[in-house]
Amino acid sequence: MRSIARCLIFVVVLPLVTAAPQSAPAQNAPDLAKLLPGEPAGWRPAGPDRAFNRETCVRYLRGAGGPYLAYGFRRLLVREYSDTAGAPLVAEVYDMGTSGDAYGVFASDPGGEAVAAGNEALYGRGILRFWKGAYFVRLRAAKETPGTRGLLMDLGRKIAAAIPEEGSRPAILGCLPGARLIKGSIRYFHKQSSLDAHYYLVDENALLLDEGTEAALGRYHEAEGDALLLVCRYRTAADARRAYLRFGRVYFSRNFDERGDSMIERIESGEFGAAELAGACLVLVLESPGRASCEALLRAAASSAQRIFAQGSPLRR
Repeated sequence: MRSIARCLIFVVVLPLVTAAPQSAPAQNAPDLAKLLPGEPAGWRPAGPDRAFNRETCVRYLRGAGGPYLAYGFRRLLVREYSDTAGAPLVAEVYDMGTSGDAYGVFASDPGGEAVAAGNEALYGRGILRFWKGAYFVRLRAAKETPGTRGLLMDLGRKIAAAIPEEGSRPAILGCLPGARLIKGSIRYFHKQSSLDAHYYLVDENALLLDEGTEAALGRYHEAEGDALLLVCRYRTAADARRAYLRFGRVYFSRNFDERGDSMIERIESGEFGAAELAGACLVLVLESPGRASCEALLRAAASSAQRIFAQGSPLRR
């Protein structure tokens, strides 16, 4: 195998943000302000709501909008509350366009304790994050007190109740076999930049990922050690084959057979890597301690991909 730099990065911390100039929401868009209660538990709005779109959110996020813009982020509404002592509490509602992308942003940072709000929620250090429908919501208190958790949970549940649609996890996550899957390792994304944030593979877009593709990443506990599985879905089977060939030429040795549709090989690190085409999906085991476990994981994921997408369900573009 050619020399490839690889490292695993499983935490993407979305930034804590501060005030920025206001911008108008898109015309004819649903009113995000209706999702936020006016005065939760004695707190009052500390000023006018602030709305941002894909262009202006970068200013609010102080240049750290990449984790959002790599998905289908459309707009953001920010409301700051304060109590009688003037302590601030900030509510942020992100319209991600689809429930899959709302989930993707939420799952990109697995830190915190699982709590009940929306579809899935995490709480830690005065910050509550959850997703429901096409929305990702983050609530944060400037200072954590004994009552902070209860306040944020109450506010979060009210916001979640105001979101009419439930949404669902992306179908591609079903391609990740459940046995031995480390739950907190699951990631969903579209672009190379997101893959780089979670697992740095190579200094080029060898998998031809873009806004029209989708990918699911997960880590597994195997008997010999951990393994990493990546499933990428493309617009067409031809696109998947192009990605298979490009990746194979970079990742595998000169023994890579461009005429085939599956490859398993011991890689430079001594672990095993594998790739297999499954219709419009490309299944990859990027590192596995044993050949048998590598092949079993590859086959199970490829079989699931063939089954789940056999009816040609539409791919986001």
